[in-house]
Amino acid sequence: MMIEMSRALVIALLMSSFAMPMASGHGANDFSIIMRGSSLQPGLAEVMQNDSVTFYNVADTNRTIRVDLDGNGEYDQRCETEPSNSSSIRDECSFILDWDRWPAGNYYLDIFENGTIWNTLNLTVMPDLHEEAGPPTGYSFNSEDSANEDSSGKNDSLLALTVMLILVFSVVIITAKGGDE
Repeated sequence: MMIEMSRALVIALLMSSFAMPMASGHGANDFSIIMRGSSLQPGLAEVMQNDSVTFYNVADTNRTIRVDLDGNGEYDQRCETEPSNSSSIRDECSFILDWDRWPAGNYYLDIFENGTIWNTLNLTVMPDLHEEAGPPTGYSFNSEDSANEDSSGKNDSLLALTVMLILVFSVVIITAKGGDE
């Protein structure tokens, strides 16, 4: 009887998991750019806000990466790399693409070697959206209108959870009564 009741409880819990809402998101990723002696790999990149872009210099010269974020013709951010060296991390540098400093759009990161432009990375920053289609119909937050609204609105998630709990309880009771006979 206990095995049947346990099995019914497991099945009911698994069934209830299908009614729960799903959520998704992404963590911050690091996109690697390799600066070789005569080439940049890759030559263009598409990343999301809050990611980072790390430049690895595998050449024997210093390189400086500069970017004009606001399009006014002046470089707003820069990072510098030293010649390739396996015992140091000074041959790499990173930009963290904070959403407040790097709005979604296209950027050109100029790479300088010995004071002149060596190459340019075409970087596309995609928006990092973690929102649904918007608030539910009739939703209002902290407004006088919400105090006057009828409070009989249904919260779909709470209703689904309540129905699933009733079903789980019913299955457990029916299984327990069936084992007594």
